[in-house]
Amino acid sequence: MSNPRERLLLTRAYLTEWSDERHIVSPAELIAHLECQGFLADRRTVSADIALLRQSGMRIAEQKSRPFGYYLENRLFEPAEVQLLTDLLRSSRVLTREHSDALSQKLASLLGRYEAARLRHDWGRKPCVQASDECTFLNLKRVYEALADGKKLSFHYCQYAPEKTLVSRRKGSVYLVNPCMTLFADGNCYLLADHPLHEGFAHYRVDKMADVCVCEEARAPLDPAFDPAQYAKTVFSMYPSEQKWVRLAFDKNLMGAVIDRFGADAAIAELDETAFVVSAPVRVSPPFFGWVFQFGGRVRILSPNDVCERMALLIEAAKKAAEATAPPEQTG
Repeated sequence: MSNPRERLLLTRAYLTEWSDERHIVSPAELIAHLECQGFLADRRTVSADIALLRQSGMRIAEQKSRPFGYYLENRLFEPAEVQLLTDLLRSSRVLTREHSDALSQKLASLLGRYEAARLRHDWGRKPCVQASDECTFLNLKRVYEALADGKKLSFHYCQYAPEKTLVSRRKGSVYLVNPCMTLFADGNCYLLADHPLHEGFAHYRVDKMADVCVCEEARAPLDPAFDPAQYAKTVFSMYPSEQKWVRLAFDKNLMGAVIDRFGADAAIAELDETAFVVSAPVRVSPPFFGWVFQFGGRVRILSPNDVCERMALLIEAAKKAAEATAPPEQTG
């Protein structure tokens, strides 16, 4: 064969699959590959084809020291970027193990063969908790479709019964909502939506939705001033509730926890030599109180008063529950 276009494509494919900065492809190797495919080639044609590929935008580096040859210097994704994406896929509860494996293979194909092999070697050693079937992904697919097309969404919303089966809430009533966006939290995917029975956003776990349908009716537009990142900072465990400005006192060694939860731009002021105060918008909910409680007294709610009172009531209820389950004292 002598078709220079086909030869050029073969050279491009070979460099993409077999070369990287650790694996140099020599001119002799390229010539042998092309001859196996029925093309006549020599060092001159290889050099000319490399020049054309560079003109097309491929970043092909030339190593002039031994071993002399070429390698693809830059790809669409770096190996570390593909590793990050595959780690996220394989820890997603939206996808089944088989689905995440298939997507991981697609991502790995963007790398050379050697880097892809290193990547696959790590897959079997990483634990993951994933979906048992494709239902969650299909639900999410319809959610994305409704968001992209600007349509309302209908579905049944479910909860687990004591028998570990999902049953519809509200006696099987259909939920008709304005989908706004999706958020991932605590390993789960949530739909944020406007619902006529809720003030503010309602949160729906996508894996607990059933019979999801994209409606013909257009959805209401999202407020352009809405800030998803700021909203996520106010919500604990995706529990929807009323937002309030809360003042919290933290021991000074808890600055990392504050930044993780409220961000580096949180409003912070010194309280005394051992503590500082944070003022932040919070959707006050049982998960919020649980978050405060986990620090064992090193975080205190200062205001508002009604939030302080709710915390005191929860502590008292927990104390009574502990006393009720405590074993009787042994008498001598």
